[in-house]
Amino acid sequence: MSHIHICVEHLNFSYEKKQPVLQDISFFAGEQESVGIIGANGVGKSTLLKLLVGLNLNFEGSIRVEDIPLEKRTLAKIRERVGYVFQDADSQLFMPNVYEDVAFAPRNYGLSEEEVERRTETALAAVHIAHLREKPIYKLSGGEKKMVSIATILSMTPDIILMDEPSVALDPKNRRNLIRLLNEFSHLKMIASHDLDFIWDTCQRTILMAEGKIIREGKTEEILRDGELLEAYGLELPLSLYEKR
Repeated sequence: MSHIHICVEHLNFSYEKKQPVLQDISFFAGEQESVGIIGANGVGKSTLLKLLVGLNLNFEGSIRVEDIPLEKRTLAKIRERVGYVFQDADSQLFMPNVYEDVAFAPRNYGLSEEEVERRTETALAAVHIAHLREKPIYKLSGGEKKMVSIATILSMTPDIILMDEPSVALDPKNRRNLIRLLNEFSHLKMIASHDLDFIWDTCQRTILMAEGKIIREGKTEEILRDGELLEAYGLELPLSLYEKR
């Protein structure tokens, strides 16, 4: 087994005791896998990703990242390995300009300023926003903020990327660029999205969730071609498949 993986076993979580958000979630995702997480609003997709990076530790069950149990004492180790892109970029960006935001994490981990600069420039180039390096965050468009958010995690050279609705606010050009970038990422990625065409283009495997549970998981092509299954859980076929009919 590769050391790059996430293993979740019998995960349960609720914000209030009588209202479970996630119920008995179990799955394994390994190196070089691209896993989509789909489902209607409120099924627990975003909550699941937040738990995988330790943004809430009040869960029951087991989460292991590269054989490291996710708990308070291991958060620093896990966040070195896992990059998480929030759905709302404003939740992720807090420094005065683009360069400082992308440089923050490697600098915070005590890397040399030379290494910080190298990683920051590489991350900015990867998402084609080097020209924005000095631009204040408040002057960025929604799409630009999303690309900066992605660069902030790339600067830490993660083994695993988690993304919550990554295509939101992206124009067609940046959306295509992000698809290309994700398909070039060689390790493990998990993507939660309502954009089923984006999932189709980036994920080999898909997990369908409803009411906090995993309903079905399997090859993306099989799940996203199953119109009856998708409709039963409040979803529709990807637009690209309608065009092929």
